[in-house]
Amino acid sequence: MWEWASSRPQRCLKFGTDSIAWAETERNWCGQRRHTCVTSPLSDGMIKPSPTEENVSDPAGLVNRIRALMASESVHQAVGRTTLSDLPRRIAVLLPDTAVRTTVLHLEQLPARREERDALIRWRLGQEQLFPLSGARVLFQVLHDRSEGEGPAHTVLTVAAQESVLKQYESLCESAGLIPQEVGVTSLRIFDFWRRASGEPHWRSRECLWVTVSDRALTTMVCQQGRLLFYRCKLLGVEAAEALTKTDMLNKIIKECSASVELCRQQHPSSVIKEAVICADGDVSTFQELIEAELRLSVEQLGWESVEAFGRVAKGNHRGITSLAAMAGVL
Repeated sequence: MWEWASSRPQRCLKFGTDSIAWAETERNWCGQRRHTCVTSPLSDGMIKPSPTEENVSDPAGLVNRIRALMASESVHQAVGRTTLSDLPRRIAVLLPDTAVRTTVLHLEQLPARREERDALIRWRLGQEQLFPLSGARVLFQVLHDRSEGEGPAHTVLTVAAQESVLKQYESLCESAGLIPQEVGVTSLRIFDFWRRASGEPHWRSRECLWVTVSDRALTTMVCQQGRLLFYRCKLLGVEAAEALTKTDMLNKIIKECSASVELCRQQHPSSVIKEAVICADGDVSTFQELIEAELRLSVEQLGWESVEAFGRVAKGNHRGITSLAAMAGVL
C-alpha cells in the first residue's frame, strides 16, 4: 500500500484474527535463498479487523507477542543470528482483508494526471457508498486498459483504509522496533505471489475463481486472461474458526462462492470461469468436492510447494495460511 525504499524487505509481519506470523528470507554465501517462518496464536478478540474502528484491544500485549515471535529460538536457529541485534528493521506488514475496503472499479475514462485520477476514484467510491472516505487513505493500481486487449476501458483496483486503523498497526510495529516499509492486504499479496509462481504465460491463459478462507473471512476474486475482474470479501463471523471442518460453515462458504460467480457474470456477461484456486488451512478435500459438484469447476489448492520453488524452507516451519501469507510478503 505504501513504500519508501527501493528493495523489498526481507522480513514480514502478518497480522491475523487468530494468530500472527513472522517470516524472514536470506541468501547464503553462494546465493541460495533460505526461508523461515514462525507463528504465534492470539487470544480471542486481541485483533478484531475492521475498516472503520480500532482493531487491537490490547496493544501492549500484542507488542509483547511480536517481540517474543521475533526472538524465538526457531528464528535464531534458522537465520543463525538473533534478529533483535539488527535494529532498526524494515519489514513488510500484511493486514487482514477485512481491515480495509478493497474494490475493483471499471471506468470508461481515466485522467492522465495523478491528482485528477485520485479525485475521480474518490468520487466514484463515494457515489457507490462503499466506504466512509472522511479520514481515509485511498490507494489504487490501474490493472488494465483497452489498449492491451478486449474488456472494460479501465480496470482499477482500489484499497481504502482509515488513517486511524493504519496508525494503530504502525504504532504496534514501531513499539516492537520495526519500521513498516510496505503495508499490504493478505489475499492480494497471496494472489500476487500465486500469479508470479504460476508464470506469466500460464497466468495469462487462466480463467478462474480465487477463494481465500482466512481470518474468519471469505475473499473471492475472478480473473480472466490475466485481468482481475471482480473482488468480494465477506466476514464469516466468530464461528468461522476452522471453517472447513464444519458442515454448516462449508455450505455457507459454497453459497457465498456461488453468489460471487453470479455477481461477476452479471457485471461481465462474457466472463467464463473454468477453474477455482483455493487458499485455506487444513484438509480442503470436502470443500473441493463441493466446488466441483455445485459450481462445476476444476479445483487446485495453493500449497507450500509454491514457496519451496523460490528457495529452501527451514525445517519446523508452521505451514498454515497465516505463515504462507507472511512468506508471500518476502518473496
